[in-house]
Amino acid sequence: MKKNVFLRGLTIFLCSMGTVFTVGIVFLLLTDFTAISTFGTVLGLVKTQSLYSIKSGDMITGAGAGIVSALRDPYSQYLDPSTWQDLKEKIDAKFNGIGVYLIQDESGRLIILSPIEGTPAYKAGLKNDDIIITINGESTASMTQDKAVSLMKGEPGTELDLVIYRESEKKQIDFKIIRESINVPSVHSQAVKDHPEAGYVRLNQFSTHSDQELADSINRILADKKVKGLILDLRNNGGGDFEVAISISSLFLDNKDVVSVADADGNKSVRKSTSGGLSLPLVVLINKNSASASEILAGALHDNNRAVLVGEKTYGKGVVQTVFPLPDGGALKLTTQKYFTPKGTDINKIGIQPDDPVENDAASDQDKQLDRAVQVLDQQLKNGQ
Repeated sequence: MKKNVFLRGLTIFLCSMGTVFTVGIVFLLLTDFTAISTFGTVLGLVKTQSLYSIKSGDMITGAGAGIVSALRDPYSQYLDPSTWQDLKEKIDAKFNGIGVYLIQDESGRLIILSPIEGTPAYKAGLKNDDIIITINGESTASMTQDKAVSLMKGEPGTELDLVIYRESEKKQIDFKIIRESINVPSVHSQAVKDHPEAGYVRLNQFSTHSDQELADSINRILADKKVKGLILDLRNNGGGDFEVAISISSLFLDNKDVVSVADADGNKSVRKSTSGGLSLPLVVLINKNSASASEILAGALHDNNRAVLVGEKTYGKGVVQTVFPLPDGGALKLTTQKYFTPKGTDINKIGIQPDDPVENDAASDQDKQLDRAVQVLDQQLKNGQ
């Protein structure tokens, strides 16, 4: 009896799936017969006429990747199993590599962001804004960010060959760097020289545990009773986990709107902070490489009049990606929503302007932006804010 019930259920399921598949094909044929016909012709010619053989599974995977590429969205991508694993490692902040973050600008250039202190990249002398020309002899022209990250990772003890272009020196530089196993800290804090009332904390990325790391770091800072205000450094933070950005906002905002998101159908929802946010004066440092989750946090703090933004205009990534695991072990990273700051501002391809614009000189070691942030915080403390 149980066997018959199972078989009946399986039959109904397969029939349902077949119906859905058939309806989908009919819909495509009715709406774009020429395109479907062309697709079928290409498949047939590749299988029967090509000098090179290809597995049917690889053709389907390639077709799927091509569909995503046709969106012309730099943030949507088919991730093969290896690349998907790399992304999960980045979110968990543990990987084998040299210790840098990358960002891809609108022209497709792959640019290094803030080599992590103590890592092989940092020791070798790679710098923020170095443009990657080749990776192990392979040109980065037309290379995706995810592929570059995959190529740069590898087993500890293996060598990575990089050629970069350094704009400040107007020259290419070759690097040979030995990979290591790296546990990436999300947060770095330090004392501010000659300003005992100012606490400083830098958030490098929004990884799985960044909210707890930041909370712990701030608690340690505030254990020094002299500290009366904070500087939060989001410079060169390319973003990360959307939910972690919402969680971190609750460290500073008490039951306030953080961000609103809208999907392709115009459905909107608002995400709010929880209660219990710190009330001490706050200054946030931003620059052109502050992107995505960094902009969500900076925009929320700014629009709620919770912090003064110091530095440069941010990157301008105002869209959210959702990752959908696929049966082959890979995943589809797809832009599914656009987000807006609490005041309804669309910052995509625009960025967030600082309240107090300051630029650093690439040829100088002086951090003018941090100096200005300290001045702004000092003024807030004097005014009793």
